[in-house]
Amino acid sequence: MISAVVLAACGHAASAAPKGWQPLPGASAAWANGSGRAAQEYYYRRVRFGGTLQDLASAVTINVLLHQRAARLRGSVPFAPCPGAAGVATFTLPGGQILEEGFSVSNGESVRTAYIRPAAAAADANVTAAMQSALCVAPA
Repeated sequence: MISAVVLAACGHAASAAPKGWQPLPGASAAWANGSGRAAQEYYYRRVRFGGTLQDLASAVTINVLLHQRAARLRGSVPFAPCPGAAGVATFTLPGGQILEEGFSVSNGESVRTAYIRPAAAAADANVTAAMQSALCVAPA
């Protein structure tokens, strides 16, 4: 499993964990589900950000590709529950894993989520709900 390298020092956790997931020991705003080869992880981060959604999309892609040298970008699309307000970049990671990094910008802050799962595992609906709660924030 990769760890908080993707979302380095997490900010405060205003978002709830995916339903049924457990906190990752020693990590802030990070949760896990399953164990061994079936283990999945979810991270959340909110920080001050002065750019646009497009700026953040570029930063997310560059960050992952620099920190995970063998990662491959599969694509970046609007996040379906709140198109135009958030996006998701999907990467293939070494060891047969998928990283779905969600991102949004609102009120001078960026919100990022990272969901790491085995490539053979279907996406967890509880993670999608947690991502929607975190990313689909109406501007004030």
